[in-house]
Amino acid sequence: MNSDRGCGPFVFDTGPLSHFAQAGWLGLLRESVGSTEAWIPAAVQREISDGLMHYSHLRSVLDAGWLVRHEAVSTAEHAAPGRYTARLLGDDQRKNLGECEVLALAEVHRGVAVIDDSFARTVANEFRVSVRSTVSLLCDLVRDERLSLDFASTIADRLLETEYRLPFGPDGFRMFAIENDLLPYG
Repeated sequence: MNSDRGCGPFVFDTGPLSHFAQAGWLGLLRESVGSTEAWIPAAVQREISDGLMHYSHLRSVLDAGWLVRHEAVSTAEHAAPGRYTARLLGDDQRKNLGECEVLALAEVHRGVAVIDDSFARTVANEFRVSVRSTVSLLCDLVRDERLSLDFASTIADRLLETEYRLPFGPDGFRMFAIENDLLPYG
């Protein structure tokens, strides 16, 4: 794995879990964490549970045995989200609550926040929280030779078909990864 990652768990936001599940590739997220624990904060679990009525693919997220629901129990875990709510919560106090808990748990446990929202990643960097995006996870799998570049491109295109916002359009994964030095070769 990458040297910039913490030594704690991967803490997942709703977006990557939902769209990988919708595209039929949830197992790839499992592959990307390897033997490291993978957590879903309580707010993310609520978001996924609330969406079940409209999005049946979310059932696979809730049923994934490799994803561990993690409730804040320690003083540090309860205090940490406050550092993020002032930056990430707008008028809708429920919107971005998942991101706040993801960042808080990743910070407290020296883990990796798996978030695609660009503003949340900016806030994570300000607080020195290790963060990985969908694109970086796919690139990790390519670099570790667990996924071919062509297959990663196919997966990225399938995620785009689920209306997931990625920083490129169809057939753009390869060029984006190369132009941003996310892969060691072209």
